[in-house]
Amino acid sequence: MVDCLKLKVVAGIALCVCLSQQAAADGYFLQADLGGQTQGLVAASSTGAISYGFNAVKYEGGRAGAISVTHAWPLGDIATIKAGPTIGFEREDGQGTDIAGGAKASIERYSPSSFGATYVLADFSTVNDSWFLLTQATFQAPGVSVELSRGGSNSYHETTVALQKNLSDSPFKLRLGYKVSSEELFAGIAVNTF
Repeated sequence: MVDCLKLKVVAGIALCVCLSQQAAADGYFLQADLGGQTQGLVAASSTGAISYGFNAVKYEGGRAGAISVTHAWPLGDIATIKAGPTIGFEREDGQGTDIAGGAKASIERYSPSSFGATYVLADFSTVNDSWFLLTQATFQAPGVSVELSRGGSNSYHETTVALQKNLSDSPFKLRLGYKVSSEELFAGIAVNTF
């Protein structure tokens, strides 16, 4: 069943490559969060329609991460779909490291609004059956963002609530939040030039 799903995802990605259009939104994103039990790092960079991604998390009992290269296809003003290959790793404490290749697909939407902006992301990978959902509202006047996310894989799940505060007009943001599954507070920093 899982192999059939992976085959369908790879076939869908190949079809999308054949029907590709140019997407724009050059920039980079970097986020690091530190808590008592979990630490995470996310990095992404886009040039034209190509995006490069990296994520790593250390949690109680293990660690996991992935790198990816994706191609973006805009769906008009509705959303942007990204898909491409990924390589991920997973290591439970006291065990060996599993490394696997697969496919990654995501859909995202950024919407300017009268109060600031909203951003929604759904990200799925065949490696370790990982997934990530995020919704964020940015309030321009106070320079504050509110974020709710949920993600998981074969071995790790987490729900996160976070507040971000812009540092003046720079792309730097300070983060403070709570990881519901880990029952811990965390602090972090983010840089976003998109």
